[in-house]
Amino acid sequence: MKTKLILALLVIGTLSFSCSKDDDSPTPEPEVTPTPSGGNGNSTGNPQPTFTDADASLWAVKSISVTTVTGIGDIETTIGTGVGVFFDGAGAMVDVGAVSLNSNSLTKNANNSYVYQPGASNPTGIDFTAGVTWSVAGGNGFSAINKNVTIGFPTVGAVNSSTTITKANGYTLSVNNVSGADSVLFLIGDVTKTIAGNATSCTFSASELSGLATGTTVVQAAAYITTSETVGGKKVYYGNETVQTKTATVE
Repeated sequence: MKTKLILALLVIGTLSFSCSKDDDSPTPEPEVTPTPSGGNGNSTGNPQPTFTDADASLWAVKSISVTTVTGIGDIETTIGTGVGVFFDGAGAMVDVGAVSLNSNSLTKNANNSYVYQPGASNPTGIDFTAGVTWSVAGGNGFSAINKNVTIGFPTVGAVNSSTTITKANGYTLSVNNVSGADSVLFLIGDVTKTIAGNATSCTFSASELSGLATGTTVVQAAAYITTSETVGGKKVYYGNETVQTKTATVE
């Protein structure tokens, strides 16, 4: 089974599992064993996971960032965005025409990935108050898709671990709470681990952090839930994800 990489948007900046799946085929069980990955440097990792059997993946993302301002305290900002990727039989991303999320058009990149990028006219991005609805025109072997995703969004509390990461000592990234998730993806820069959806913390060893450069990085906790269906013979995953992001310093 070929591995497919989601080349997507770098996001700006559990106590119970959800049972309200609307799929016609089961979603793979979340990984319980930590699975580290990542490379050198302090580039920001991709918080959208990959599924090896996916012909397409459509992600609705709530990105929450916390900035500490001297004299004011923590300021929290939530931005709604979307990511879509569609693969041919060889694993290359293909153009499927217009793609929209809650009537907001996604931009097709040169590599045929689709992203929604908030701008000056819509700085907080896509509003998910009324739910998640995808529309895909279709093309390159993909049928048109019109899908109302009803699985809801996980909840992730703010990052409460230290904003100083001492590589030699390892580091535990933690959040206040997680609920309604299949799995949680923890990231320090582009070093990642995926563990069960009830996890509120994840420990990275000194060896796993050794490739990070000293200086500023981003830590993230991305809780997600997915559903899937087969459309025109293509396996399509729909994911709703909530990502908590905070800036940290690597020593």
